[in-house]
Amino acid sequence: MADVNPRKIAGIVLAPVLAVVLLVAGVLATVLGWGLTTGRMMDHADVDWVYLLAAVVVSGLVGAAAYRLAGPLRLRGWYAVLAVLVPAVVFAVLQWDKTPGRRDGGLVWLAGLVVVLALAAPLARQGLVRAAWIAGVLGAVVIADIAVLVQLMPSTVDAADPAEILNKAYAPLWLVFALVDYDFGLDPATWYIGDALDFRELGYPMYTLIALGFVVRAMRPKAAPAIEPEQVAESTPQA
Repeated sequence: MADVNPRKIAGIVLAPVLAVVLLVAGVLATVLGWGLTTGRMMDHADVDWVYLLAAVVVSGLVGAAAYRLAGPLRLRGWYAVLAVLVPAVVFAVLQWDKTPGRRDGGLVWLAGLVVVLALAAPLARQGLVRAAWIAGVLGAVVIADIAVLVQLMPSTVDAADPAEILNKAYAPLWLVFALVDYDFGLDPATWYIGDALDFRELGYPMYTLIALGFVVRAMRPKAAPAIEPEQVAESTPQA
């Protein structure tokens, strides 16, 4: 416990708070700035590439912001992993009184987030920061896709309106359909996916990247201290 000091404790406490702030800011920037605004409603007849592009760009920006913020917070080691998991656990718990699809989707995403961070953290600790980011970004997309699939899968069976029965053959593409607000002519029933997800298609990958930013920075090896010329001269054996 000798390495635990007030500044480190403050960083651990502030990390989940800042992670949530970044998520809220990112979602609002995407939705209000590029997506659903009073002056520009997404056209269900066309592919909304702008919303998808905004989701990608803003997710990258908030992930980078989390990476930068982890430095001043002095987050180090596995404390960062535990800190960023707190909001995710709270979110999953809050889904228990929702529909079975939302509950299961939230739990799947939480489990996937744990796996992604568990894979990225050792890579960053070994100095493989780029590999940690690549693995984390790919993992963020995969777990978001699976979580969306799990949430919407009950609707393929229990939907009251036959027009809302999704085609399971296109289940891996439901995340894409939600982000572009279009089905590419494959499954007309996907028109209501965005309303059913309530921006989870945006929040899942975005928060994963935020958590990844904190963890990669916290697990990254410390830079070796610079050696002054005087120290080199003193350490050099005299002839």
